[in-house]
Amino acid sequence: MELIRRLFRRAPPRIPGRLWAEALDSMPCLARLQDGDLRRLQALTERFLAEHAISGAGGFAVTDEIALRIAAQACLPVLNLTLDLYRDMAGVIVYPSAFIVRHSEVDEAGVVHEWEAPMAGEALDAGGAVVLSWEDALEDHEWDDGSNLVIHEFVHKIDMGSGGANGCPPFLAEFHQGIDPARWTRVFTAAYEDFRRRVDAMERRLPADFDEDDDEHLDRYAELAQGLPMDPYGAENPAEFFAVASEAFFVQPAALAAAYGQVVELLEQYYLQKALRAD
Repeated sequence: MELIRRLFRRAPPRIPGRLWAEALDSMPCLARLQDGDLRRLQALTERFLAEHAISGAGGFAVTDEIALRIAAQACLPVLNLTLDLYRDMAGVIVYPSAFIVRHSEVDEAGVVHEWEAPMAGEALDAGGAVVLSWEDALEDHEWDDGSNLVIHEFVHKIDMGSGGANGCPPFLAEFHQGIDPARWTRVFTAAYEDFRRRVDAMERRLPADFDEDDDEHLDRYAELAQGLPMDPYGAENPAEFFAVASEAFFVQPAALAAAYGQVVELLEQYYLQKALRAD
């Protein structure tokens, strides 16, 4: 029994200083953190790595550097909260690039439609894993465009803690007593509907024969999307709006704050972190 108690008291392994410094240099989303925040983030990352397996798939080998980058970004949203928000997670699976997922959907007539599509990331409900494409995650590090695949998928996992991803994450008594759930629903619903209208207006400016395989069309889409406060994927549904807004909150919040100030205010209250607002 004494041995078991000692094992449970055992501290998580420490991250070597050089490895931690290199990880920080490689991730612009962490540049805003102060020294005290970074020390807490490192300790939380060490606990995350001790509690959750990060494994490769599709022939991909997860190095210490890759595992550290993923864990540090996963811990950023819960920096001032608790790792218990990730308790319902089997682990993290990393593919070298986009992976194929089979989807199924039942239409209004009761007909089941099935198809396969490549995906960059996926968060699985009911104790499932977070699945990532390292190529896509790495691209977010290299292009500071407000996107962050790792944060996006782990925010979905947080959202699932309230009974399925729906854009309304669990409000914890220890941290979120100041949040009015009714106001959260009202503010996020209004912002989501407004963002859908913005994305619809943007898409009407695309070529009538828009083709995702046409580089010129894709360039036009990217150009138009720059006029939006965040990635247009947030218009898919309320869960994606919450995840994409959270990405922007942690990476490039200025445009989000200008368009949806109350959303940023609520995200500050939820994550207990201040966004970098434009002066």
